[in-house]
Amino acid sequence: MSTAALQSSAFVCRSCSRHLRPCLPSSATRAFSTTSSTDGPSSSSPYSPYYVDIPFPPQRYAPWKPRAKGTRPEPRKVFRNEKDNKKITLNYLALVSKEPTVFSNPGETAPAKEKAYITWKQKMADSRRRNIRDGLLQLHSEKTRRDEQIAQRSTQKQALRAKLLAEEDSEAVKLTTPTIISALQKRHTLTDPGREERLAEKRERYMKLEEEKRLGRLEELHELYIRAHEFIFTEAQLDELINKEFSLISQAEMVHMQPPDSNQVVARQAKTDTEGQGFFLKDELVFNAFTDALTGGSKRSDLSKKTAEEVLSEYAPNMAYTGFGYGEKKPTQPTTKSTSDLFNIL
Repeated sequence: MSTAALQSSAFVCRSCSRHLRPCLPSSATRAFSTTSSTDGPSSSSPYSPYYVDIPFPPQRYAPWKPRAKGTRPEPRKVFRNEKDNKKITLNYLALVSKEPTVFSNPGETAPAKEKAYITWKQKMADSRRRNIRDGLLQLHSEKTRRDEQIAQRSTQKQALRAKLLAEEDSEAVKLTTPTIISALQKRHTLTDPGREERLAEKRERYMKLEEEKRLGRLEELHELYIRAHEFIFTEAQLDELINKEFSLISQAEMVHMQPPDSNQVVARQAKTDTEGQGFFLKDELVFNAFTDALTGGSKRSDLSKKTAEEVLSEYAPNMAYTGFGYGEKKPTQPTTKSTSDLFNIL
């Protein structure tokens, strides 16, 4: 077989084909070249990656397209419901794209630039009117086509599901069904044997919570009724309270002295409130017992079961001023105390 036949044979690789090429003088084929000829045998080492000539495809790399930053905004839904179908009526289209009532007509002596500008403005206005009409009609047609496709696809899925449910089981399913545990065969809804008891328990818990809320509201209303005597209802009461609080200012003005500033007034009021609060917290249970006895009782669970005498006999012996004629005496207290000691305790 000749060298030309071997080169043209499909069973010879490109590397062997290069070795089989005739070694022609470089002057005959590459007269105007300054590089070495590669027609002869490969000069690369067998260990070189270029020893085997591997053909490359015409397009080695795919064209790179830069990624655009950001996202496109979601298009606004023009036809949200059936009421928006009026946007394709002639009346609506005539309202959103009204024809001009006043035309700008340049005079005969107007320059050509002004005439061209007015003509361009009229063309742009006509284009906007035409675009909004065509756009609404095209959007409605696209929406109608899309809704029809969705409805058709849904109908096909429903028909396929009904067909699959109606057809009988295959022979393979009938043969393997007896080997499957009956609990794994989901042929019906799972039963809930304890449903009624669970619902009754939840209903009872809900009623209990509602009753606690109602009793809490009654308790708050009762406390509001007890403390209503401290509220201000008339202007006379307000004037009296203002005169009482600002009595120091009036006294200072009478004797031509510097009146107390707002910080001093607030500090004095806070001190008074703190002293009264301490006394009230110390005797809160006794106070609640007296108010319950006067108003007919309260919704308190523990305290309402006791009378005023029981509360006094329970809490009065432990109070600091016992032994001065208030309640019973403590076993560890002396029999006699002075009045100054009582004032120090209070």
